[in-house]
Amino acid sequence: MCNRANHGDELARSAAGIIVGLMAMYTQVHAQFGETQERKGRAAALYSSLIADLSQLNFADADDRRAFPPTLHSILVRHGLFGLTTPGEHGGLALPLQEAIDLISATASFDVSAASTLVIHNFLALPCIEAAPHIPEQKTIIWGATRGDLCAFALTEPGAGSAPRHIEASALMREDKVHISGRKIWIGLADWARWIVCFARASGPDAKGRLVGVLVDRQAPGLKVTHEHRTLGLRGIIQNTLEFQGVEVPRAYVLSRDQDGWGAAASSMNRGRIGVAAMGLGALERAIQVAASYASHRRLGKLRMLENSYIEQLFGQMVLRREVVKAMLAASCRLVSAQGAPNVHLASATKVLSSEWCGLVADQCVQLLGGRGYDEGTPLAKIYRDARILRIFEGPTEALLAHLGRCLLSKATRDEIADLFRSVGAASVHAAAIEELSGLDETDGAVLIHAGWLTTLGLAKAVMSAGCFSVSDCAVAAVDLVSSELATLRTRAPERQSVEVRNRASRTLTTFLQDAACSIRSPVLTDDYLRLVQYV
Repeated sequence: MCNRANHGDELARSAAGIIVGLMAMYTQVHAQFGETQERKGRAAALYSSLIADLSQLNFADADDRRAFPPTLHSILVRHGLFGLTTPGEHGGLALPLQEAIDLISATASFDVSAASTLVIHNFLALPCIEAAPHIPEQKTIIWGATRGDLCAFALTEPGAGSAPRHIEASALMREDKVHISGRKIWIGLADWARWIVCFARASGPDAKGRLVGVLVDRQAPGLKVTHEHRTLGLRGIIQNTLEFQGVEVPRAYVLSRDQDGWGAAASSMNRGRIGVAAMGLGALERAIQVAASYASHRRLGKLRMLENSYIEQLFGQMVLRREVVKAMLAASCRLVSAQGAPNVHLASATKVLSSEWCGLVADQCVQLLGGRGYDEGTPLAKIYRDARILRIFEGPTEALLAHLGRCLLSKATRDEIADLFRSVGAASVHAAAIEELSGLDETDGAVLIHAGWLTTLGLAKAVMSAGCFSVSDCAVAAVDLVSSELATLRTRAPERQSVEVRNRASRTLTTFLQDAACSIRSPVLTDDYLRLVQYV
């Protein structure tokens, strides 16, 4: 009887403990849910307010003037968009990456140049500064950056592009100073920036030729802006050539200290690729919107364009491409939240798909509008021009595809790709790609590009099939679209080429150039006209 009573008391105490634990858990979850809902409410309000302000600006005139509307910078500052993911204690919004991406896409739907400014500042340059707590007055610099002191990212060079192993800019490391010499080209925001994150090849005792990132004051003696690039698109944002003529910086401003700075550059570029994909999504959405508005009013015979079955299907495919890009971005952001850093392979695949499909959709929309699409009076001509750079920024499509293909086929990195496919429940897709490519030359450029496309589309199909990255009711149709793209890709699978076939292609080009030199006597072919010397 006593034992039963004791047992009953124990059960009562146990039950009470469980109830208290559940109540505490409920309170914690409820608080977290409340915080999440409050944060989402603030994000929605910020989004709506930003859209309202951007709607008042004339970005078409900005293209003609090759300068942003005068009030754009103050609008972005007022909304806190120069500190999208920066912690609150440093003056930033501390947004999750997905919410930051949504704001960049929204900005790109008005102007890709404006969105590019946010990506360069928030995803490329500022993270390098945030990751270097040893630099003098770091908190003050970051606080100023979130309040509108623009930060630029100087990596690209005439003979290197963004390839780190070919960078020639030199950072001579002294005991307490660094002397930077060299040239950087196509540097967005350079002449507007307060700070420039510059990457150079270290020289001097124990430097070992490693890459270093250095924070440089835009007003530093010896730093000169020598050229403003007149680009096909992105005409609102300034892009410059920078000459570093013995620029002297305190050694404390070396961001990477004694480590190789390529890790910091690569991390920023991976985030930048997600940012570029977000820009592509925004531009793609605006292009569809403009073309659909036109097609709903324009008549072909007795029917509106939108009622034509061919055009209906075309718009349907455009929307499905948009759904795939959105899901790929969501998956990329989810992995950043889980791992603390972007997955280099998924970020590359997302950027490739978004930029390529944005270009495709912009081209289709221009075609649908006919002469009106080619007219600068409609937004599509500007979107078409701006979208073209997205296939080049933060790694050209071909370079990223070759990288993905090399990682898929190389024994050293094959497991990384396999783990990524497994993480989205697509191990079978990975196995099929490996089997399909078996026997092909892993050093052949065409094979690497093909393998890169297999990886990109395979990941897209896996992400859409997972179902957790897209809430759209057309997810199944999007899977079918990607499957169709994969099937088409497989019809163009590369075959082993003999030396004779490859030599024939080389001879064909040589013959053309010889014929052109004789038959086309226009000065358009002279080096002086092309002005390519500064880039080679």
